[in-house]
Amino acid sequence: MFCPFCGTVVEGGAQFCPNCGQQLPRSVDAGPIPTGGTIIDATVPDGTVVDGAMTGGTMPLGNQDFGTIPVQVTPVDSASAAARPNKPGLDKGVWGIVIASVVVIALIIGGTIAFLHVGNADNAKQAEQIQTESTSKKPATRSSKGGNSAEKTTESGKNTGKSGKKTESDMSKDGNGQEVRTLDKKSMDAIVDGVSTTEVGVSVMTEDGLRSYSSRNASLPYVAAGLYLPAWVDFRDTYNRKPDDFTDSLTKMDNESANALIDAVGGESDLNEWLSDNKYSRTRFERAYGDVQASNSGDENYSSPNDAARMLVEMAKTGDDSLMNYDIASEGVSIPSGATVHALRGQGIRDAYNYFMVISNGKRKVAVAVMTQDQGRDAAARLTSRVLDQVWNTMLKN
Repeated sequence: MFCPFCGTVVEGGAQFCPNCGQQLPRSVDAGPIPTGGTIIDATVPDGTVVDGAMTGGTMPLGNQDFGTIPVQVTPVDSASAAARPNKPGLDKGVWGIVIASVVVIALIIGGTIAFLHVGNADNAKQAEQIQTESTSKKPATRSSKGGNSAEKTTESGKNTGKSGKKTESDMSKDGNGQEVRTLDKKSMDAIVDGVSTTEVGVSVMTEDGLRSYSSRNASLPYVAAGLYLPAWVDFRDTYNRKPDDFTDSLTKMDNESANALIDAVGGESDLNEWLSDNKYSRTRFERAYGDVQASNSGDENYSSPNDAARMLVEMAKTGDDSLMNYDIASEGVSIPSGATVHALRGQGIRDAYNYFMVISNGKRKVAVAVMTQDQGRDAAARLTSRVLDQVWNTMLKN
């Protein structure tokens, strides 16, 4: 209950207010009276409002019934309530962001792994497909151009033709009437290697460009002593006519005439360019004919037996081989009975001794090039004799 005079809370049954000392009425209702509340004096006829306590007169207590005393409750400040801190821990919104981030990261990682897996599978499939295609296709082969005459055989001297088998036209005439166009390599190797396995080269070729025989060193360059053919064949090919003004280079092996012919085709530089363009890959001229001083200084003319045989074939085709008139028999070379041999001979420069020949039976011609180094005339003449004998008896006699 509350004191009706000062509003102090007093215990039930108390007769005096412990705060103001006033005697408490016996019949006061124990309803709550807030401090600073408003009390309406029910005994005052005009209903005077007394704020907090009676003023201006004494309120009779006796057995007055005060009725229920209204209480004004002070409302709680909502702002202060909102300012109260939350309990420790993460807010639900923060947890939502964290979970969403984890899910996104997981999706990214999963997607990357799946992409790589698919990519590797595709790459493996593509590699397998490429490998299958590459193994199923045969490599293409390119045919190489010859110079003025194409070589139609392998290095072994055996004609293979397009089918790899000898045709009737490729067979030379033996005892059964067949035409023989190649020499037996084993027999020829025994003849050539019997002289030297390093300093001798021999090449044999038919008039239509079939290589009948090529020794182990026939593709190597030798000093081109006596080879008066490169500028002649170049002139023929470039101007499509015979260089009649320079025939002495062949009939007499005249160095002055041969050097003039080189000038006529543009000099050594143009000659070498033509040789390269026409696949005479082992032939190169670096000095004039007869220029011993240039040779001693290291400038030299080179060719291989294979290149020389091809040039001889060009001479045979045009009939210009008939201008090659050196008498090789005078040096001990044996000419087969019934054969006609047109030849050039070169010697002296760096101990070279060479023979360049076209042997004929009157119907067919065969080109023969024999080039030697450090063998001397006699050894070169004996070797040449045996080679001509093989060519004649195997390919031309019948």
